[in-house]
Amino acid sequence: MLALRGDRDWRNDGERHETGPAATVKALVKRASGPGQLALVDLPDPHPGPGQVVIRMAAGALCGTDLHIAHGTFPCRPPLVLGHELAGVVAEVGPGVESVRVGDPVTTETDASFCGRCAYCRAGDMHLCPERTGIGTTADGGFAEYVAVPAGGVHRLPDDVGPAAGALTEPLAVAVHAVVERGQVRPGERVVVLGPGTVGLLAAQVALAQGADVTVAGLARHADRFRLAAELGVTATAALDVPGEIEAIVARAGGMGVDRVIECSGSEEGLDGAIRLLRKGGWLVQVGFFGTPQVRIDLDTLVNRELTLVASRGKRPTSFRIALDLLRAGRVDPGRLITGRFPLEAWEAAFAAAEAPGSKVLLEM
Repeated sequence: MLALRGDRDWRNDGERHETGPAATVKALVKRASGPGQLALVDLPDPHPGPGQVVIRMAAGALCGTDLHIAHGTFPCRPPLVLGHELAGVVAEVGPGVESVRVGDPVTTETDASFCGRCAYCRAGDMHLCPERTGIGTTADGGFAEYVAVPAGGVHRLPDDVGPAAGALTEPLAVAVHAVVERGQVRPGERVVVLGPGTVGLLAAQVALAQGADVTVAGLARHADRFRLAAELGVTATAALDVPGEIEAIVARAGGMGVDRVIECSGSEEGLDGAIRLLRKGGWLVQVGFFGTPQVRIDLDTLVNRELTLVASRGKRPTSFRIALDLLRAGRVDPGRLITGRFPLEAWEAAFAAAEAPGSKVLLEM
């Protein structure tokens, strides 16, 4: 079993397996649109083109996006290798690559391509580029023994970070984008993170690293997640379906309300609770998706209290760099969120386990 931190067994000199015209690798592929259509298949051994890196995969974490692709409810371009939360070792570098070397332990951003010319790309917002393709969604991902990715998005992992924590760099970068870049959380502010899932607990850790006073909120059934949040250092937890809990949070904030709410639940109840929790002039950072084009929101309260509503989707290259700095400094511990580990061959059991609320499942290659 791979260690969460300090694991050296997965790191070697990057020597590749046997390669050649007949060489193949195992990969988990979405073969066609619609529910199901997943299979572990043999694919041609990938080799890097100019500006590319081949990673020998060590671990890939299942995301909600992977589950939606499996259910046929997320648009993708089959046949497609799934997986975008990745960690491994550089096995081969293509022409022109100098940023990493064979044998480096790495993770990768999820941009497979972008135009590099539009206003979004020029501003560093490649995730908003209209021509962007994504690893594991519209280009082959890393639920495989080897994967070829653009070298520009590949980052060397800190020395004491193992593959499990390394694979969670991507959702950590999502949390960084929400808390630091979009939410602009500052030291001393009172922050409530709504939704104690993976991104929520990562956002709570990032807000703590920013010097904020952090409360993680959810429902009474999230007792196990609240215990984990407390172990990770959050100031308080609250079940918003318990009468008086919202009022208690407001009271602890001097009766005015909190400065920021990072809404990760993607529920109307969470959205309503967020507005009730905020002080006048507070910020609501919406991270969770609702799965529906329309939700109810109290716009009169939004206006009367001069609240700021900010949306946060995905991450930027800067988000990854900040996330890696936090990992390097030991300010966050994403590996604590892993709830299950499975070999790639047991992908069906892994996907079933990932359906459980609060789960974060790892495929180990």
